Amino acid sequence: MLHTGGMRRGLLIGVSAVLLAATAASAAGKPTLSVVALRPQVVAKGVGFQPSERVQLRLVGRTVSTASVTASAAGSFHVALTRPVPLSCGRLVLRATGSKGSTALARIGPAECNPPGNSTG
Repeated sequence: MLHTGGMRRGLLIGVSAVLLAATAASAAGKPTLSVVALRPQVVAKGVGFQPSERVQLRLVGRTVSTASVTASAAGSFHVALTRPVPLSCGRLVLRATGSKGSTALARIGPAECNPPGNSTG
């Protein structure tokens, strides 16, 4: 079975790690992504992007889900993406690329499946 209690706990730990990393990075003024919800869709929040920047998002699992959004005058946005089937170990990788050069990455899933520096899906 794909979703066990251990996988859910691991996923929550992974989401918590993403949120902590996003908080630390936003304090440094870098664009960041955080995951607000995982079901039924993946809802992401972006902060630190350029005002009114057009942002393309790619959520990579076994398939790819995409979305486009325009950041607010404050450089933030919320966007919902269709949740793809996760990669091995329950991983998803979310990338945001802005039209004015802003970029951010969030790895979603258990921490043991998303070691630091692993930016590949």
